[in-house]
Amino acid sequence: MTSWKTLLNRSYVPYSRSPRTCAVVGQSGSIYYGVRIESASFPLTITEYQCSIFSCLSTGDKPVRLLLPADSPAVPALWTDTYKLDVRFAGELPDLPSGVVQLEGELDIASKLKSLQEYCVVGESKFPVACVIKTGQGRFISGVNVELNDWQAGLCAERIALAKALASGVSTFHEIHITAAKGDFISPCGACRQVLVEHMPYQKVVLYHPDGTMSEHTPAGLLPNFFNGKSIIS
Repeated sequence: MTSWKTLLNRSYVPYSRSPRTCAVVGQSGSIYYGVRIESASFPLTITEYQCSIFSCLSTGDKPVRLLLPADSPAVPALWTDTYKLDVRFAGELPDLPSGVVQLEGELDIASKLKSLQEYCVVGESKFPVACVIKTGQGRFISGVNVELNDWQAGLCAERIALAKALASGVSTFHEIHITAAKGDFISPCGACRQVLVEHMPYQKVVLYHPDGTMSEHTPAGLLPNFFNGKSIIS
């Protein structure tokens, strides 16, 4: 069974060195772990609440309960009010199945990306984006974009997939595949480029464009002369 200590250790906090975690129980009875994932560009840091709540939403599940370690700070009202969460402090995490599925074996990626778009939460932009990230273990973890009325609090599909993976204990990545339903040429936004370059700078980024074409890149190629934060840590 996953413990709070295990989740704290999965936090990516090289700058603050202050790990944080939480977990969301979905309407399905599955659990979705959340950890803090810092970025060298500090406004791009993914909070433990975004990580867990958006992991839940990205599977089509509904978040109903937020679990916190005993010493957690107060939960911002944005999350409790938006999703009407039942907040509870728990000494131990319940033994529930993880809602984050790691797909194994051969995968028809183009078809999977298309089917994932039904889980996008895009009431503001009406611009669904889906992705799958291939882990160092050869498994695939999905992500879709999730928006809120508070525009700055949402996350893109790429960052949600990465957050789900890190909270699941995955730290190495081989490639990421991304598509959108609209437009001609698609590409990760600047925020996603920065976060991806910090975790998989020279791995493959495969873009499936709405016009039926594909292109391959790397995060470092998409964000030349990137800032990786090493000077902050040293």
